[in-house]
Amino acid sequence: MIISIVMGLLAMSACLALQASTLTYAVRYFAWVGTRDKGRSPSHVAFIQLSTLMGCLMVGTMIQILIWAVLYRVTGLLDDFETAAYFSGVTFTTLGYGDVLLTGRLRFLAPFQAASGVMMFGLSTAALLAAVQREIGKRGDEFHPLK
Repeated sequence: MIISIVMGLLAMSACLALQASTLTYAVRYFAWVGTRDKGRSPSHVAFIQLSTLMGCLMVGTMIQILIWAVLYRVTGLLDDFETAAYFSGVTFTTLGYGDVLLTGRLRFLAPFQAASGVMMFGLSTAALLAAVQREIGKRGDEFHPLK
């Protein structure tokens, strides 16, 4: 069980580093676009920014799922990469269908991945919410429902 904990914490750390990098690049992108697109309509710029942020976060999520799939495959917990990627995606998103199960001492990796997924989705949600609030704040009264 100690090996599962160490491996799980290492994989979670790799996912956190990837998430932090993705968010850092997204913030830099927002700053760059904010100085660049003066001629376009504000709503068009906001749409492009939010779409790009969502796309970056989705790519980061897919890479994290693949990191865990590689771990499942390398440790021999799952027989092929397609099954490992499927199980990883189901576990990371906490769907947990139960059609693929881990056996053996390293099966404790799955709860670590589920916990990692919940935390990473929380960070992604926070980033999207902050970006939307920023865009609404820029518009001021334009989005006020009573005016």
